[in-house]
Amino acid sequence: MFSIETSWLDVQAYFKTNDSVMIITGSLECHGVHNPLGADTFVPEALAQRIEKQTEILVLPALPYGSCDYLRGFPGTVSLSTETLRRVLQEIVDSMRAHGARRFLFLNGHGGNLPALEQVALKLNSQGDLGIIANWWQMAKEIDPAWGGGHGGGEETAAMLAICPQAVHFERCRESTLKPLSENITTTGFKTVQFKGVTLTMPQPIAAICDNGWTGPDHPATASASWGEAMLEAISQLLIQLIDELKHIPLGEAHEVR
Repeated sequence: MFSIETSWLDVQAYFKTNDSVMIITGSLECHGVHNPLGADTFVPEALAQRIEKQTEILVLPALPYGSCDYLRGFPGTVSLSTETLRRVLQEIVDSMRAHGARRFLFLNGHGGNLPALEQVALKLNSQGDLGIIANWWQMAKEIDPAWGGGHGGGEETAAMLAICPQAVHFERCRESTLKPLSENITTTGFKTVQFKGVTLTMPQPIAAICDNGWTGPDHPATASASWGEAMLEAISQLLIQLIDELKHIPLGEAHEVR
């Protein structure tokens, strides 16, 4: 049941026999020149559409803004601070708890949201409720290692081709290289560099090291709608099973977070 499509009476009736809620978190940020800014919101929303048809869970409207500081240099990106995002999520959770929600599944589309999500989920689990985070791109890689990828590459492009192919512009797709820090220090990711084969963490503004916006081993040209469809279906089926499993977990007692 999508809360945005129902009345308060429907939600009231739902909470008489259910206490599970799904909260969708996305972002508005660069995903290469070929993908839309909203890819991180499109994908979890599409998964929620599949899940809602096959299980009973209250689904809240997607939060389309996330923590995207690394990508601020690309026009159209909107970034919330981790603390702002945490507070927004916490107040959403508090609102739902006031009406009877106790089990929260956060369906996440953007890695930058994790610090805020983890804080909110920790508070839930510490007070005897249940908070669990599902990152769809990580799930995809573990279900089938061939599906794993980087940022805006084949994995995310395949998902978009299955969801909204008109928003993917293959004609714009081009190679993406990361500017090295020096002759001996190579940039290997948006937050990592390598020196003499050893990986070091070095957060950098992505627009300064990449003029495209996608990175990873999965070139966008490898993407297909059939890959995206298989991936989305496998993830949604696993999440349906997870939602059912979570309903049977006894809720605990509150524990102080030290």
